[in-house]
Amino acid sequence: MELKDAILGRRSIRRFTDKEIPREVLEEILETGIWAPTASNSQVWIFIAVTDPAMLKKIRTVSPGMFWTAKAVICIGFDKKKAEQYFGSGNYRLPHYDCGMAAQNMMLRAYDLGLGSCVMASFDDQAVGNLLSVPEHIKIELLLMLGYYTQTPKVPARNENVIHFEKFKQR
Repeated sequence: MELKDAILGRRSIRRFTDKEIPREVLEEILETGIWAPTASNSQVWIFIAVTDPAMLKKIRTVSPGMFWTAKAVICIGFDKKKAEQYFGSGNYRLPHYDCGMAAQNMMLRAYDLGLGSCVMASFDDQAVGNLLSVPEHIKIELLLMLGYYTQTPKVPARNENVIHFEKFKQR
């Protein structure tokens, strides 16, 4: 698949089939996360792949944005201690972006491998952290739902009026 095809074809998928995701496929998706750019090459993110149906159900109970059951969820977060070494105490702005770029890499690879994905931030990060025995210095930022899908949503219109050259132009 060409990169542009993946970028233009990927959609947020929220309904998944019952087909299990092989571990090697998940590993391949996770690997693309560690190749995402990070501020100062800090690589402060962490990824926790969850496939156990009982744990997925528990995560869903503390995630109001998760209306459907995914076959896997990748919890994307960052190490606050490591981030503070790079950026100073309490300065977590750049790690937020780093988590988003890692999620984008993983969503594109998932699409390339025939899986659907949907990133979400509507969840109780402390509750998810407690469920997964995450230490206090790790902050869960995003949940990436994954699964096989049977239909792709329609392509939404894109607003091209946000593109400017040289300087902002009122339209």
